[in-house]
Amino acid sequence: MGLEEQTGAGLDIEDISSIIQGLIPDRYQFNPMVPFHPDEQKSSRPSSLQQKIHCVVYIIDATKISLMSRKLEEKLVAIHKKVNSLSVPQIVLMTKIDVACPLVEKDLLKVYVSSYIKSKVQEVSSRLGVPVSCVLPVKNYSQELELNLNCDLLLLTAVQQMLNYAEDYLDDVDANVA
Repeated sequence: MGLEEQTGAGLDIEDISSIIQGLIPDRYQFNPMVPFHPDEQKSSRPSSLQQKIHCVVYIIDATKISLMSRKLEEKLVAIHKKVNSLSVPQIVLMTKIDVACPLVEKDLLKVYVSSYIKSKVQEVSSRLGVPVSCVLPVKNYSQELELNLNCDLLLLTAVQQMLNYAEDYLDDVDANVA
């Protein structure tokens, strides 16, 4: 189950909050009509750090950013605010940059000089309320039969950023415990 723009469809914002906090038990069946309530479960003990989410990653298709409905945008902004209130770092992976921009399709190394990709990064940033530095353009492997070093570099850079943010989260948790 993913995000849906309609109310009562897809994951509820409170379900996402419960997931991030590590409150959802294994094999829990989500119900889009009724959000999870931790107090309804027998074990309402605090979650361990291992059960919590350390970095939230949104995946946004670069070819569909401008087509995103107002309702879905509002839902994403509400999720962003909820995640912020939990002090969990957030990153947006902007996918399909090669499909969105002919210049990048011809030469993936042009991703950071493409004015079109820059404008899409700005659009994602402003619509979702995340800093530009947290919007990472990546190319999907879709039909390639062999690995592409430039594509791998973008993907590995994104993974490294996720790990850096997760490590920062753990450092903050350690600092608050000490």
